[in-house]
Amino acid sequence: MFPGLLMFILTLVPYIVAQKMNVNFPWFVYLLIAMALWFHTAGYIQGYYTTFYPYYDKIAHLVSGTTVALLGFLGVIFLDKYWNMNLNTPFIIGFTIIFGMALAGFWEIYEFLIDTFFGGSMAGLMQHGNTDTMLDMIFVLTGSIIVSIFGVFYFRHHRKEDITGSIEGTK
Repeated sequence: MFPGLLMFILTLVPYIVAQKMNVNFPWFVYLLIAMALWFHTAGYIQGYYTTFYPYYDKIAHLVSGTTVALLGFLGVIFLDKYWNMNLNTPFIIGFTIIFGMALAGFWEIYEFLIDTFFGGSMAGLMQHGNTDTMLDMIFVLTGSIIVSIFGVFYFRHHRKEDITGSIEGTK
């Protein structure tokens, strides 16, 4: 019950932070965060990672990769506005992909360490060889590219300020 309760609380954190910062994220940001947390929680608690191996793991990495890339995309836009950096679209898109891949790399290192030093997690081994790790990274890359493509289309019709709203820079 504790992991389920913890994941529920974690789904509320982005909403609370957005309210405190007076930012309105699109509804799908909250949905993706909740889905990513649900996939991982259900995967461990219900044993979906082993029951539906390897498909469940790949879907979880795709959803999580998309979520992390979207948070990176939004984060760099807010930093751009807050620090008056005036970043161009190619930089923001490139950052989004690199951010998603970097966090996926850290996650894969985490999985490796859990398997190496603890013999796996509650759901068994987290990695099943180099092919598993590379497929996980490819699914995260796919999610990051999806966010980047949507970012390109978004910037064709909107300005960065449409996302950041009335947050004022400090420079």
